[in-house]
Amino acid sequence: MFAPPEDTSPVEYTLSDGRTVLAVHPTEAGTIWGEINDDPDSLYRRAAVGLPADETIIDVGAHIGLAAVFFADRVPGVRVLSIEPAPRTFACLEANLTRHVPGAVACRAAVGAQPGTATLTFRPYIASASSLHEDREDQDRNLEAYFTNTHTVDEQARAVGRGYFEVSETVSVDVTTLAALMKEHAVDRVGLLKVDVERGELEVLRGIDPDVWPRIRRVVLEVHDIAGRLGEIVGLLAGLGYEVTVSQTPVFAGGSVFLVLARRD
Repeated sequence: MFAPPEDTSPVEYTLSDGRTVLAVHPTEAGTIWGEINDDPDSLYRRAAVGLPADETIIDVGAHIGLAAVFFADRVPGVRVLSIEPAPRTFACLEANLTRHVPGAVACRAAVGAQPGTATLTFRPYIASASSLHEDREDQDRNLEAYFTNTHTVDEQARAVGRGYFEVSETVSVDVTTLAALMKEHAVDRVGLLKVDVERGELEVLRGIDPDVWPRIRRVVLEVHDIAGRLGEIVGLLAGLGYEVTVSQTPVFAGGSVFLVLARRD
């Protein structure tokens, strides 16, 4: 059984381009940055092409801000609104936006279908896997897919990976809706809505009022395909007039995690 880390202070991590960020866990930061920035075929890279700088990028489930840094690099001067509920992760997010995305706004909250409060399960070793919607079966399925696809055959390495997921704590967080956030921060046009919220993606979309959808140019989101959720989300977005593409990162082949890009520009 893994124990929680004794030192919960943020750590400095150097990205592949030489910039430093604050991270909850350095290994996780390196993995995420590699997926976003170092992969020439990343969906985030495609999502950012041609975005106008006079619109806003909203990052729901912003983690420590690496996606915000990536998007701001590709659309200089764009306004960024980043939302993250976990307190320790949010502290890193604020610091990283101050360093690398001046003018960006960080909001400490979860995003759902309606406002209120909820219990977040926070994982200090893998903060990006923190969730309002715990599902052990789905978690194990994706972890085993990752082990298989990365050829992780060493049982000790697998045990460490499983152990990282076992360490968690709960925290009460405020929940808001995307429509409320846009109103609060006077967001007129959203060039890109990015959603990565560990099984809460459908609730985020349900919190968008019908009159708000025409103001959103593109959506990129991670979807956990549980109980037909992927098809439901694709149908929702296609019905709103978006051109939708679905892909799956090779490391999650056989798992439930898919990436969706919806655009109408």
